[in-house]
Amino acid sequence: MRTYFAVQQHKTINAGWQQCLKWARQLIHENDAPVHLLTARGDDQEAIIIAEVTIDYERMIKGGSSISIKKLMHA
Repeated sequence: MRTYFAVQQHKTINAGWQQCLKWARQLIHENDAPVHLLTARGDDQEAIIIAEVTIDYERMIKGGSSISIKKLMHA
């Protein structure tokens, strides 16, 4: 099973894809820092950045960098 995260600076949400995307779209209007969307499988130690939401655009990212899931959960 796959899980998704949305991250903006020190704010993080862990939910389904649609919930993360909706949260990112709302949050970007409060703070213009980019929101990164990440994904991981249940046994993964790191989540991979797969998309970015900014004030100007939303884009998918191929081969994005990774972030430790422990770091995401404690943000």
